[in-house]
Amino acid sequence: MRIILKDEEPVCQHPRRLAFTERQEVNKQIEEWLNEGIIRPSSSEYASPIVMVKKKDGSSRMCIDYRKLNQKLVKDKFPLPIIEDVLDTLQEAKVYSTLDLRNGFVHVDVDEDCKKYTSFIVPDGQFEFNKVPFGLSTSPGVFQRYVSSIFRDLTRKGIVISYLDDLVIPAKNEQEDLEKLKIIFEVAKKYGLEIKFKKYQFLKKKIEFLGHIVDSGTIKPSPTKTLAVRKFPEPTTIKQVQSFLGLTGYFRKVHQGLFKDS
Repeated sequence: MRIILKDEEPVCQHPRRLAFTERQEVNKQIEEWLNEGIIRPSSSEYASPIVMVKKKDGSSRMCIDYRKLNQKLVKDKFPLPIIEDVLDTLQEAKVYSTLDLRNGFVHVDVDEDCKKYTSFIVPDGQFEFNKVPFGLSTSPGVFQRYVSSIFRDLTRKGIVISYLDDLVIPAKNEQEDLEKLKIIFEVAKKYGLEIKFKKYQFLKKKIEFLGHIVDSGTIKPSPTKTLAVRKFPEPTTIKQVQSFLGLTGYFRKVHQGLFKDS
């Protein structure tokens, strides 16, 4: 991964205060990353702070706040797949399997001379990433390029569709899907890709993928998406109207006539 900045003025921020329990969680995460070779100690002139994000189970996840650095990044031009095109492809199948790659970004190295830009700072030290970090605005494009390069031939043959760390294997029947899965597992093993087997879906006629329900070739919006629209307060300002249009824009593929007069 190459990181290109619009200018060379360093982004350097102070570490943020942490509660005692948060500090323990941060030190534990840093120790794990150090042991796995994901990060290393840093003395970079760049330093981004961290932010603790609460998870559903009540625990916290450490994230790097790269917002200021992101303003200086030259964007990666590699495109993410167009969701509508992905859904069109899935309509031709009757059976589906989905896989989720574990720790996807850490499969991609950061160029040696660019690691200094990824530096983050905590009360107990400063570190930088050896692997692509979450939070950089260019990371998704970099990772999509990596995954696309691995599965390019299989994608052309209709064996798999990749969207970042999500994979879907469409097929006409269960036997065909099993044969495709075997190929995917062989490729994953070859490139050292780890799969989250807690999140897999095998040989299903109905799956949820990229916020849609795919059911034997038919595509419907996910109930969580429709619920968000129903609960959206009545817009009273231009900004709120824009937010509502952004939310409902999700349904353009499913409801073709929704935006005819908007």
